[in-house]
Amino acid sequence: MSATPSPAAADDDLSLVRRVRAGDQDAARLLFDRYFDRIYNYVHARLGRVADAEDVAIETMTRTLTRLDTFEDQGVGFTAWMYRIAHNATIDHYRRQSKMTMVPLEEANLPQGDDPSELAVEKLRDEDLREAIRTLTEDQQQVLILRFFQDLTAAQVAQVVGKSVGAVQALQHRALGALQRSLQLRSAS
Repeated sequence: MSATPSPAAADDDLSLVRRVRAGDQDAARLLFDRYFDRIYNYVHARLGRVADAEDVAIETMTRTLTRLDTFEDQGVGFTAWMYRIAHNATIDHYRRQSKMTMVPLEEANLPQGDDPSELAVEKLRDEDLREAIRTLTEDQQQVLILRFFQDLTAAQVAQVVGKSVGAVQALQHRALGALQRSLQLRSAS
């Protein structure tokens, strides 16, 4: 299932947001059920530990549902707003732990499953790709996770990471180029 909602799903999200704001607990459950696994997978890829990922995903969903009054659809949408909350909750988690070192993507114990996005993440277990990813910056890793494993648009990623769309595209381009060069060097050896 794609993390980028279709226009109909985005409209449905906005409808659910309005219902939650009006006190509809069923709508809150629907939003939670729709997004929890996606947020968990994103956070898990950043943290690498199941218990921490569960805590941060729950914290993200709680923050999201209790702060819906602050959400304004400004063209990027609800999904990107929620990933930004997840990103901030992940950073807050590290601050609480008094350390800011994230688990490198290639060392993360990533979830497995039949979902296409999870299958794509599972491919990261390939040793050559792990070695190539090790050369990327944290920003490049985060952009790749959001773009290719969470299937967000460049505009949504820009909102999540707090950079311009151009900066996200540049990070993505440099990351993919670095991965390609590294993989070519490994295959030549």
